[in-house]
Amino acid sequence: MTTAPRLMNFPEERVLEDAAFGQGIEPTRLYALLLPIWQVEIRADVTEGEDFFLIDRFLERGLRHGALHTVDELAVFFALDQALVAQAVRFLAAIGHLREETGGRLSLTPLGQRSVDDDIRYVVTRQDRRKLYFEALNCTPLTRVHYDEEVVTLLPAHELARVTRSDHYPRFTPITVASGFDRSALDRLKDRKDRARFNLPVALDALESLEETVVHLPVYVVRGRKGLLVYGQAEAGTAPDPELSELCTRAPELINVLDNEETGEEADERVLRSARRWLREQGLDSVAPEQDDDGTWSVSLPASAFGEEWIPVSRIGSYRMAGSRFFRLWCPEETPRKLALLVRLDQRMGSRRKVTRHEAEELVARLARQLRLEVPELSRLRAGAEKTGLSGLEAQLARLVGE
Repeated sequence: MTTAPRLMNFPEERVLEDAAFGQGIEPTRLYALLLPIWQVEIRADVTEGEDFFLIDRFLERGLRHGALHTVDELAVFFALDQALVAQAVRFLAAIGHLREETGGRLSLTPLGQRSVDDDIRYVVTRQDRRKLYFEALNCTPLTRVHYDEEVVTLLPAHELARVTRSDHYPRFTPITVASGFDRSALDRLKDRKDRARFNLPVALDALESLEETVVHLPVYVVRGRKGLLVYGQAEAGTAPDPELSELCTRAPELINVLDNEETGEEADERVLRSARRWLREQGLDSVAPEQDDDGTWSVSLPASAFGEEWIPVSRIGSYRMAGSRFFRLWCPEETPRKLALLVRLDQRMGSRRKVTRHEAEELVARLARQLRLEVPELSRLRAGAEKTGLSGLEAQLARLVGE
């Protein structure tokens, strides 16, 4: 198993297609980078928000609003077993929501009152230890999706040599950290309103940093004539990461790395060699790569080059990588491109159990842009799917047309 599939379980071409036809940025380069991330182990008094157990919610509301003050009063009012209420009261006292005074009188603590008012059971863990992640270019916290260890790979320093070996492709370039961790970033966490989005608890008090370590996050960066987009593992290449895209756009050290990665002449020569080699492998030596007005390269092939025994028609309009550059496969004839739209639509939605009409129409419009076609009606596509034997797609479109 190679390193590339383990790090990014989706092709670079998927990222280019989304950038070009989903985001509209006219890509010129794609880079495989390892972004530096501060892994910060903290210790703090942590307040988390949870859903109430049903009985606990009623008991606390009774204490807060019902003028009820004892286990007996709560049990009678809610028609509950006294032993059950006593057990619930002990639990609520243990998590700091209520206190029992002399004579068995119960009252809510400030934490309990706040929980009732917000309808969230707040729980405080003293001296909790956990890891927080900050991108190291601006010391901004990472969003929740980057905490999913089953999806996102955060590489420690000792693994960098292995994943950046020259015999592995794509070759990931690590970005170096220019300065140490800015501990004021921890203080700024308290002011964030969108805490859940950044995997932060309701509150962090008595916060201290125990250890700060640099790890690396693999990403694809698509650079266009107007800005750049960052694609991580979490969305599997189907959508850019908005926070990382904005941060990297404002990071001069990263932009400098991209500017120095490859000169224009070197890049063009690499693309030409790659395109010519690919054409020879297809037995199409007579075709020459062409450079478009925007500086990107394409290979324009006749309709006869596509088919079951030749190049799959679904490849029309797709990209092939050549270093950080790429070339695009094209067919000037409209009929193969219409068939390519049907085939690619079938690949995306033909076997799915449920696709909404809105999702289908968005996908059709995007594929039409990619293949430079007028956007067809779903009814026309249904007829085309039936004619070409794409039964799964035909059934999906028939359902959508009938809605």
